[in-house]
Amino acid sequence: MRRIRIAVAGAAMICAAAILPSVASADCTLTSQYNGNDVSTLTGGTTQTFSGHFDPDLNGKFIQIPFEVGSGMTGMKIRYCFAKSNAADDSPTLDLGVYGAKPTGQTGWTQAQRRGWSGSAVRTIGIGENGYTSDTVYNENSPSERKYYTPGYTTRAYKPGPIEAGEWAVELGAGWIDPGGSGVDWKVEVKTSTDPAWKSENSGQGFIADPYTPYVANPNAGWYTGDMHVHGEMEPGNATMKQTMDLGFGDLPTGNGLDFMTLVDHNNENSRNLLGKSTYSYPGKLVIPGIEVTTYNGHWNATGSSNFADFRFSPVYWWDDGSGGPDDDQETADELKLVRGAIEPASQMQPIIDGGGFTQVNHPETLKNAPASCRGCAWTYTDEQTDWSKVNALEIQNGAAGIPFANPTGMNTFTVASISTYERLLADGFHIAAVGSSDDHQAGESTGIFDGQVGRGATVVHATQLSTQGIVDAVKAGHTYVKPFGADAPDVDFSATTPEGGSGIPGDSLTGSGLNVSINVKGAMSSVRPGTYTLKLLQDGIEIDSAQVTSDDFDFSKTVTESGRYSFELTRAQDAATMIEGYSTPVWFTFKAAAKPSNAFSFGAYKANRKKGTATLKVKVKSPGKVTLTGSGLNKATAKVKKKNQTVTLNLRPKSSLKKKLKKKGSAKVKVKVTNMPTGGKALSKTKKVKLLGKKAKKKRH
Repeated sequence: MRRIRIAVAGAAMICAAAILPSVASADCTLTSQYNGNDVSTLTGGTTQTFSGHFDPDLNGKFIQIPFEVGSGMTGMKIRYCFAKSNAADDSPTLDLGVYGAKPTGQTGWTQAQRRGWSGSAVRTIGIGENGYTSDTVYNENSPSERKYYTPGYTTRAYKPGPIEAGEWAVELGAGWIDPGGSGVDWKVEVKTSTDPAWKSENSGQGFIADPYTPYVANPNAGWYTGDMHVHGEMEPGNATMKQTMDLGFGDLPTGNGLDFMTLVDHNNENSRNLLGKSTYSYPGKLVIPGIEVTTYNGHWNATGSSNFADFRFSPVYWWDDGSGGPDDDQETADELKLVRGAIEPASQMQPIIDGGGFTQVNHPETLKNAPASCRGCAWTYTDEQTDWSKVNALEIQNGAAGIPFANPTGMNTFTVASISTYERLLADGFHIAAVGSSDDHQAGESTGIFDGQVGRGATVVHATQLSTQGIVDAVKAGHTYVKPFGADAPDVDFSATTPEGGSGIPGDSLTGSGLNVSINVKGAMSSVRPGTYTLKLLQDGIEIDSAQVTSDDFDFSKTVTESGRYSFELTRAQDAATMIEGYSTPVWFTFKAAAKPSNAFSFGAYKANRKKGTATLKVKVKSPGKVTLTGSGLNKATAKVKKKNQTVTLNLRPKSSLKKKLKKKGSAKVKVKVTNMPTGGKALSKTKKVKLLGKKAKKKRH
């Protein structure tokens, strides 16, 4: 059982600290940065300090550190630190998450008990019944000081609310421990409190959620431009959601002209409980919340789903203090017990789809060859582990389209590499939507060479309406194209038809005897980024035709007959560089030769008109074309067949010689020949004997 050390104000707190055992192996210091040493509002609770050492074999794994929370608590402060055991090792990373009280008898903590995850963004956090500081307080100083711990308030990235009594856990994710090194030392301090300052909001009620509700921003069908990956403030240090929305939804050119954005944060969805506020209401604009599922082998977005995705794909352990030695708050390797083994991405992607959302693999090639610069950013799961059939979208553009962002001289090489990955997956038979995003964390304030700005990196989506469901359905259907440089790029309308009457846009599949591709480009000549624009038609990712765009309303068309996937790329020449201004999800086309028209026909009713000496013969014809009738003594009759299985009427009109015969005898047998000539087919003739009737002339009396 874990011992609880009581910590109260004044001398009792000092005494409690004095009896803590010294920990020689944990060579790190709990931070005072960002208000880390503040102990105000921490009364009436406990102080619990834990330390230990993780060997390199725990790299990429998750370790849960239990702690006790007594009844009547209103808040808590948690600090942690970590340091490499050997100065020569690579710098380590330990991420931080917290889980609330678990059910009695449950081994380890699951996402059902999650209270939040901040990664390695901050070293000191608060969780209480109060919510978050105001945007004004949060932005009071420099962006780096957004990471401040504020006594009495819950740190962004964590879920405010009642502090249930029971066994909680800090979870340390081993983002990186040098595999060839000596490991990492760590320390965790938890201080709980009964101070009413942690429950002062809303007349002592604490935090009251104003949750997100899906809505319709525009009921009309059309093309809508959005940023498929922007971050809110639920990673401490980010810009506020309000700052991001103001820039993204602002009108061009001062804003970035978006119709919608998908708002995600790393491994938490806590923004959902704020997005119902009027602060985040922009008429005609749509926000769709989600999660950036951040693993140590790649990131992906779970967007618009009612389900949460577990980001811990590697094994999870919990520390059973005392199971392998003394119960001394000093972790040893033999005290770590397995909660569960590794899981594959597909196991978490399917529930997101089942919950009405879509899945999106992010920045698959970013810094793949320099992982130390961005741990886990590139997608390094195998195709078998991923199961790409569970992936609805893939970012071919992330961050800055041209580099450096402020004054680009070349295309982002990660964009080019991601397009290659995208085309490889399409060639393997997966139908995945191409999307582009900014991945903006700072509402345009970041200045890194690869950093983007909300809306600068956009996806154009054809949806039945601008709503959560409308965008989700459209992305799943692949009705997308990407504007890597943003909404102010030329608009491209790409459609396709078949002679058999099929029609489609990016993401659709068509079958026919040919594919008629039509592309319209608007605004290239007056673009804010001048240059020579070239429209390229791609088959299976390879250029098969191109045309220089020569007007602000430029049309291109081509008919193809080979099976394949057809898409477009719009490029802009900038000095020696080629910039990609547009790239689409393909139309999948399967060639099927047009069926030869049937020449079959059958005779129908025959009716003779004695009074006129004429007749009619009905003929039922299988295919469009022309039917003719000839016969001795008859004028040629013709009828057009305009549709399948049409019945036409042929008129039998006698020539003068046959008229004389009918007048003399009152009737005449005629053999007629009917020929059916279907359009594009072979003629078929049949004969039929018919009897014409006429008025017999009366004999003159002498």
